[in-house]
Amino acid sequence: MFKMIFSPTPGWIKDVEKNGKPALAVVLSDPKDVLKGVAGYQGRDGWIDVQAQIHPSAEASFEARVKCRLSQALGGMLEPGMKVNVKYDPRDRKRVLLVDDVNKLLSYRLKE
Repeated sequence: MFKMIFSPTPGWIKDVEKNGKPALAVVLSDPKDVLKGVAGYQGRDGWIDVQAQIHPSAEASFEARVKCRLSQALGGMLEPGMKVNVKYDPRDRKRVLLVDDVNKLLSYRLKE
């Protein structure tokens, strides 16, 4: 399931960027599904949710929606099965943020 939000950055994101626990995530859903018809979009960089399996280093894995920028998902940079770096709030596992920037995501694609 995807949800696109063209709104200011949610307040929790800055906290998770700074204090969140790092983890590896495996993308489960295809961002292309929510991006249909968005190819010519101009304006603010919106937020979308991508379903993923989160694998913390010292805890049990869990499934969650990962919040990412539209620019991180454009052009097929995210695909099902792809492994990416995230940070999450251990007190609220619904707060998960993709922390790889566009250049890092592109480098993953080049390695395939």
